[in-house]
Amino acid sequence: MADILLRSCFFLLMVLLGYVMKRIGILSKEDGVSVARVVLNITLPCAILVSFRSFVFEWSYMSIPIISFAANWLMLGAGYLISRRSGREGRIFYMLEMPAYNIGNFTLPFVSGLLGATGVVATCLFDMGNSPMCLGLNFIVTAIVIGSDPGRSIVRSVLSVFTKPSFAVYTIMLILSAASIQLPSVIFDFAGMVSPANGPMAMIMIGLMLEFSSDRTKLREVVTVNAARLALAALIAFLFFSFAPFPYEVRKAVAITAFAPISSASPAFVADLKGDVELVGFASTVSIVIALILMPILFAVI
Repeated sequence: MADILLRSCFFLLMVLLGYVMKRIGILSKEDGVSVARVVLNITLPCAILVSFRSFVFEWSYMSIPIISFAANWLMLGAGYLISRRSGREGRIFYMLEMPAYNIGNFTLPFVSGLLGATGVVATCLFDMGNSPMCLGLNFIVTAIVIGSDPGRSIVRSVLSVFTKPSFAVYTIMLILSAASIQLPSVIFDFAGMVSPANGPMAMIMIGLMLEFSSDRTKLREVVTVNAARLALAALIAFLFFSFAPFPYEVRKAVAITAFAPISSASPAFVADLKGDVELVGFASTVSIVIALILMPILFAVI
């Protein structure tokens, strides 16, 4: 437990380092975008690839994406109900901020440094059900509800998920594992050389992208969204960890992943629909801070 807490503290220090470097002008938020491209296209796919080196596929694991997919729809419905008396901006905010998890460029890099290979794959499986929702379906449903043309088809939105390198890698590796096909060792060796950089780079990236707001009039909406997400996360974590018929590492990974922060794609979708981007940025930052505090604690106590 002491080792886990120490490594978690190191991750938090790297986030703080990124934020401080932005505040004093050494780096900028735009630099965070550049680091994100490296993480999402190089280091994270390598970390996922390494996690499959010793992974043994079981068909029962495919219930994990179903759980995350259902959780997204549940929160989307909750956002619809909470915003039923709100205006257009309220609809956009609650329906795009309540569902969807930031797994690819936050949770997965975080857990890859703390969990074993099986736990990383379990997190990837959770993201498999989450990705189609956070990368398009939530946006389409919200656009329809507010009477706006989403400008994209459902098929295009779902297919766009497969253009993401991290999603493509673990989908391909999942298929190969199911077929009992093993890649040459040299591929895993190369990925193993790159993957250790994933955690530090991802944490610095998060620090560069943190934004805070002092507007207290927006605090109620931010608290409502984050409280609702935490309540559902606690329910998923308790039920899955207590009753799912999976190994300990899988149950632990899913329980922790349920507390992932708000999707990083939300601000772009809110901007497309002419919503309150500043409010979304504030809510997302608060959710990241909450996750940075809760996840190390969960790693230590579960």
